[in-house]
Amino acid sequence: MKAEAKKTGYGWVLVSAVCTATLIAATAWSGDDEQDDAPVGAGRGSTARELADRARQALLTASSLHVTVEDRSKGAGTSAPSALDLALDREDDCMASVTFGAHGRADIVRSDDRVWMRMDAKLWRTRLPGAEGRAAAKLLKGRYVTGPADDRTLADLASVCDLSALRRQIRDGGTGREAVRKGEPTTLDGTRVVPLTTEADGTTSTLYVAAHGTPYALGYTEVSAGAAGTRATDTTTRYADYGKPVPVRTPPADASVDVSKLASLGAGTR
Repeated sequence: MKAEAKKTGYGWVLVSAVCTATLIAATAWSGDDEQDDAPVGAGRGSTARELADRARQALLTASSLHVTVEDRSKGAGTSAPSALDLALDREDDCMASVTFGAHGRADIVRSDDRVWMRMDAKLWRTRLPGAEGRAAAKLLKGRYVTGPADDRTLADLASVCDLSALRRQIRDGGTGREAVRKGEPTTLDGTRVVPLTTEADGTTSTLYVAAHGTPYALGYTEVSAGAAGTRATDTTTRYADYGKPVPVRTPPADASVDVSKLASLGAGTR
């Protein structure tokens, strides 16, 4: 039986990674500034809209990027990852790790048009319940599955490492009418930043833009309240290493299994 591509949930990575872009698009194109007269730093635009537009441009022109996401929302770690660490560039080089809470972890490597993916035994059993998951874990024994980036089994996974797709979503992002509040400069991971905040439909979103030098988007948080004091949405995203080389380390042949071998199990990744 031929292995077929299944839904993996990895497509969530791009969705989560562009959450900042959604805010940037809204503020840069059609949002209303609540504060227009508070310049921040030499050469820094005085309005939230100007800061967001500069941050958006920096993302659009980045040759490489390092994104980390932590999702503490209700349900994170089941159908969607609970954590992500992703470094990628325009040359299709990529190193990533994706964690599904207690359900396991996957590591991803992409170099040019080839992809390597390693899931731990727990995640194989989660993604392929029953005999298929046990057989996959036994076959691979902690090794990577490897194949072309356009392989039907690996294509969705490979799309996670597509910086061009990320940039397209930033460029084509929709507009919004929420008012944007520019806060006082603060410190984020040791760097001075300017927070830009919107509130809509019970969700508070904050984009953190570098206060000095190039106004890079450095962080993003999104929080909404759930039932009984819980948080329905609670995500933290960090952006770093703009333009820095991606340290790709492709697995050796003895640590990899060709994706065609999964066909013998009648399984692909789900």
